[in-house]
Amino acid sequence: MAGIEMQPDNHDGIGDALQWMRLTYALDYAARPDSWERPEDYPQSWSIRAYIDADILEPDYDTFDADAHGRVTVAEASVYLVPDVGNVNLFDTLDAHSAELSRFAEAFIVAGSEPSQLSVEGEPVLEGDLMIVSWVSVQPRFRGHRAGQQVLKAILGAIGRGTVVTVLHAAPGLKDDMDEGSLKHRRECRALAKYWGELGFRPLDGTTMVLIYEDMLAMLEDEDQEDDDLNLDELRDVPLMQLSQKQRDAVFRNLRVTFDE
Repeated sequence: MAGIEMQPDNHDGIGDALQWMRLTYALDYAARPDSWERPEDYPQSWSIRAYIDADILEPDYDTFDADAHGRVTVAEASVYLVPDVGNVNLFDTLDAHSAELSRFAEAFIVAGSEPSQLSVEGEPVLEGDLMIVSWVSVQPRFRGHRAGQQVLKAILGAIGRGTVVTVLHAAPGLKDDMDEGSLKHRRECRALAKYWGELGFRPLDGTTMVLIYEDMLAMLEDEDQEDDDLNLDELRDVPLMQLSQKQRDAVFRNLRVTFDE
């Protein structure tokens, strides 16, 4: 479930600290993938951990749980990547893998895809990858700062560069005090649909939402546009270690443009 609770966290400095977030990726994949002979092994399984160094959280970094390397977990995620999805049998591949992925195939079929061919809004997907976001979980102290959105953007930028369709379930994980279909569950589903909709995800079927390539590009272009709001002349006089990651990236991009000219 791509569900995260969105209660705001009022800890001062968390938003700034997230600018220094890093992600580690672990891939579980067959050495010789074959979508026809072994479809159950064809989707790539990625496990992701987002973290920041504890000393960035000063002066009260000792109130956070850090690992042996001094890293504090911000969020964790699990995604599947189906390479060259236009060349595989959609339902057979996802159904052979697991019931979880089969449900995503069923959502596409209900929305108009043929069982053997992924399509979105009536257009067959002939090339590119399909990314399935299994779940994203943000640690409680980092909620309320769009950390889940930042993590998914980073995943798309790192391992999703060939992704043309991204899909997720905008639904929370069920707890002891919440039944599927209950009023509380429906409210959280609506909140998550709005949350992921801010990135360009659209309803596909039920709580399943989809992000197509064009909307992903628009989302990334919006991020680049935010750099134009930064005063780059002022930033050049600030020591690099005092800049956020976003500010440093903007300065370096501007320098590359200047050198190219």
